[in-house]
Amino acid sequence: MVFDLSVVSVKVPEWVKEKMQKYGKYVNWAEEIRRMITAKIEEIERREAIERAVKILSSLSSTPEGVAKNLVRENRDSH
Repeated sequence: MVFDLSVVSVKVPEWVKEKMQKYGKYVNWAEEIRRMITAKIEEIERREAIERAVKILSSLSSTPEGVAKNLVRENRDSH
């Protein structure tokens, strides 16, 4: 998948930059950082979706006790 990319800059301690340079032949830092940011965004969006679903579900009225049992019984008996 091809995306238009934008530049984001991040400040890190000098020792981190040195280690990143040292291990740059083993790690594609830009890809790792993109993956981490994307994962965090997806996690936040899932959490927000769950919160919205809980809010919607809590606003619904409950059904009287036994309704589900009766519906299952009716469905089973009709076959």
